[in-house]
Amino acid sequence: MTTSVRRWPIAGFYACYFAVVGVWIPYWPLYLAHLGHGAQTIGLLTALTQWIRIPAPPFWGHMADRGGRHPVILGTSLGALAAFSLFFMDSSLLWIFGVTVLYSLFHTGPLALVDATAMEQSIARHWDYGRLRLWGSWGFIVCSLGGGPLSDQFGLGAIPMLIALLLALTALCTTWLPRTSIRHDAGIRFWTLFERTDVRWFYFSATMMQFSHGGYYGFMSLHLQHQGFSRTAIGLLWAIGVLAEVMLMRHSRAWIERVGVARLLTLSLLLATLRWSVYATTVELVWLVGAQLLHAFTFGAFHVASVRRVHDFAPESARGVAQGWLAALSYGVGGGMGMALSGVLLEQAGHTAMFGMLALAAGVGTLASRRSERLLAGHAASIPTLTGSESPDPRDPPWNP
Repeated sequence: MTTSVRRWPIAGFYACYFAVVGVWIPYWPLYLAHLGHGAQTIGLLTALTQWIRIPAPPFWGHMADRGGRHPVILGTSLGALAAFSLFFMDSSLLWIFGVTVLYSLFHTGPLALVDATAMEQSIARHWDYGRLRLWGSWGFIVCSLGGGPLSDQFGLGAIPMLIALLLALTALCTTWLPRTSIRHDAGIRFWTLFERTDVRWFYFSATMMQFSHGGYYGFMSLHLQHQGFSRTAIGLLWAIGVLAEVMLMRHSRAWIERVGVARLLTLSLLLATLRWSVYATTVELVWLVGAQLLHAFTFGAFHVASVRRVHDFAPESARGVAQGWLAALSYGVGGGMGMALSGVLLEQAGHTAMFGMLALAAGVGTLASRRSERLLAGHAASIPTLTGSESPDPRDPPWNP
């Protein structure tokens, strides 16, 4: 099988998976309102999808490490499609509540596991993981921009049809994903991941990074609108951030090899502290553009380096659950708490206090990441694992903490 044949299912999965997210986030609330549900109900259903991101990824990671990664990826992808199809059967609140829980449980399953596979394949075959992952950004951009004209042309009823189609394509891509032969180690348990101090500090720093992004994702557009920016200007500022993210991901391997994974994590958190400080102090366009460009590091570089960091410290038989914990603690706990507290602070004290809190959180994360970096440097120069049973693949790029 040629390299291109092995690579496109991973890129296709990311594109389709995040295309679903690109439709779900901006347009699903509009569809629920179209069905007659109020703002309070929509807010509860939106929060539900965030809460499910805490227990689900580690659970599916554990199942994958015990029973095989590819069956879980395929099963959760098909499960998400089947669960979402239930939305077409009824529109009552109780039904939608139950289906939302079921759908979210399955849809959160495959991503962390595909991340584990994509990173393994990238190292073994000298690919750039970032260039695979950036297809998710393109999928998100295309569908978040295209969903509006589509719903204008055919009505909001087209939104669930589009999501169902994208979920089917996602499941189709998983059928061609590379199979991984996991060397099961019965002695590894999930809590073993947290025995190393540097790993605990890393997970905490990742939680703080996504905590700091919670207010940005939830309230940046409202803040800009309140400051008098047009919808076009707001959209362009968001686009600048995503394009910066894509450009860095295209060259993420070079950044990792030159800077090192641990230092890149610390640098990204430091730049996040700077970024939120800018939003707290000014609305001058030139400063906002510069801060948006930092999204390349605060999301793009940090995500790539985090997935690589987990790959390096976790043994092969625990990479699924290790990536699951990264998703649960950072995007689930960190992102959920950051969004909730940011909403309260924005309402009571204003945007300066909110972004100040986000900057403080990123600053705490920077210190935690630096602590993890120093502890990691105390280990042997070879790629560390929890068991010490794995040796570095001779084809791997040099590990540079």
